[in-house]
Amino acid sequence: MLASGFVALAIWPREESSKDMERTKMTLKDLAVSFHFPKFSTSRDFYKAFGCRVCMLLSYQMISVYQLYIVEDYVHQTKTEAAGTIATMSITTMVVSLTASLISGPISDKMHTRKVPVIIASLLFAIGTAMPWIMPSVTGMYLYAGIAGFGYGVYSAIDQALNVDVLPNKEEAGKDLGILNLATTLGQAVGPTITSTVKTATGALRLHSPSPSSWPCAPPCSCCAFRR
Repeated sequence: MLASGFVALAIWPREESSKDMERTKMTLKDLAVSFHFPKFSTSRDFYKAFGCRVCMLLSYQMISVYQLYIVEDYVHQTKTEAAGTIATMSITTMVVSLTASLISGPISDKMHTRKVPVIIASLLFAIGTAMPWIMPSVTGMYLYAGIAGFGYGVYSAIDQALNVDVLPNKEEAGKDLGILNLATTLGQAVGPTITSTVKTATGALRLHSPSPSSWPCAPPCSCCAFRR
């Protein structure tokens, strides 16, 4: 991975040298001001994208981090059986996510919209998480991996383009994209914490079965009514 990074940097960038560009002086005050968050009144879509990503990553991490324990405690499989189930789920998720990523981008471009694919992706993820709740079995877990994985693949592909579309100030794109990336970290950190809290409070993962735990988080993603 490290070597591929150097190769990409060596052959990909085509920017001209910046050594002759005029340098601007920056004070500590200017540096502090550069970290300000966009105003909500003029950046509503930006914060909708932020909230959407938090919800999606939160619900995804609540399930994925504890998949082994969910299969053991909720589907009642042995450790050996659960290992095989998790392996099959992982392969299924990888295949459908890659497929979704490859086809969703071109379709979104032809539709000239990001809103519809994101709504569809969020609804697919919510439906996928409902499968183990409806069918607390291995089949339900496989359906979850396939449907939710496809929805997450669509969301991951379109979300990047959507984030660029909703940037409030193109001159501060780097800073604003960094703020949006905080949503990823927030969801990844808080999701497992919520799951562990539920496990500690109830003594079981039944209340954390994929659908009840993540449904409050996934549907709001589809309600983010972006202009584009």
